[in-house]
Order: sequence, then structure tokens, then C-alpha cells
Amino acid sequence: MDKKSFSLIEVIFTIMIIAIISSQVNLKNNLSKIKLAKQQIILHLKYTRYVAMLDNKYNHKDKLWFRKRWTMKFLNCQKEIGGIYYIIYSDENKNGKVSKEETLIDPLSHNYIYSFQCKEDNIYDKNKLILISKRYNIKSIDISCNKTNTIGQLSFDNNGELHSKLSTKENDFNKYKIKKDCKIDIYDNKNNKETITITKNTGFIY
Repeated sequence: MDKKSFSLIEVIFTIMIIAIISSQVNLKNNLSKIKLAKQQIILHLKYTRYVAMLDNKYNHKDKLWFRKRWTMKFLNCQKEIGGIYYIIYSDENKNGKVSKEETLIDPLSHNYIYSFQCKEDNIYDKNKLILISKRYNIKSIDISCNKTNTIGQLSFDNNGELHSKLSTKENDFNKYKIKKDCKIDIYDNKNNKETITITKNTGFIY
């Protein structure tokens, strides 16, 4: 079985597990919420990596082709709302302005993995679970490999390897490939902590 087939099976089983957990677990305390937040982020990271492995963005005619790599990005909500959320996207226009149509659709909820500063609207096609502060009481995210001015972004290439930033320079497609394991520390409002690791070279997530 090749690497990509294994990744698909892994994603399917993870989706099944999350679905069971979501339907059966009664979230009564912050510790259970932060663990569920961790599992959700892991699921979406693995899904992002899987899609990136299938969707090779390389185009010899485009010197900035790598800016279209599939990416999970953590962002602050609008100041009046507060909190943290994330989106998963491929910046097809390469201008840093991500539209809903450029984001992935969640295979479980069939909603876009997208929000704009956590603002509510009357269109119910966005995944509300990505509002991780509101849903899981997440206070902060610390990404050890972050090279951006935001909370952090995690981009995968077609080999499943992780890049901590997407360069704006032509043909600079490997500048930000991680050289050591990347740690994602998740903190809730009672300072409970969970950690996700993405390994260098392999892109393995746990």
C-alpha cells in the first residue's frame, strides 16, 4: 500500500473516531474540551496534509506556484468578539486574501473550514467548530515553528512535508520547510495544556 492510500485510510478512521466521540462524549469540563479540540485540530491537519499530497501545485510557468499550497492558519477573532479560530485554504490568487471558496470543505460536516474574524452571518455553510475559543474555551496557541506575524500557519507540500511559511520570493519554494519537529501547544482558559507534534521530513502528526 502506498503512502497516499494509507493517508486516506488514516483520515477515514480518524473521521469515524471523531464522529463517535462527538456524539457520545458529554463535555462537562475544560480538560475534556481541550482534548477534543486537540483531536479536531489533528484531524484537520491530517486532512490538509492528505489533500496536499494529492493536489500537487507545481507549475513550471508560475514562479510563485508554491503559494497555493494547502495551509491551516490560526487567526485572532475580531477584537469585539475575542478568541481564536483557524481556516484551511489554498491561496489560488496568491494575494493573501482568502475567500470562502478557496477553503477546504469538512468531510464530516460538509461545511467550509472558514470564518471571517469569527463574525456570525445568516449563511449556514461554515464549520462553527473551528471557532475553538468559543467551542472549546481555548485561550492561546503557541506554534514552535512559526515564522509569520500571525499566530501561525502550517503548509504541506505534495510529499506531505511541512512548511512554516509561504515565501513571497520567486522560486523560493523550500525556504521555510521545517528542519526540526514542530510543536503546537494548546492552552485553555484554565491553563490546561495539550501538545500536537508534526515531525520533520515525514510530516507525521500526533
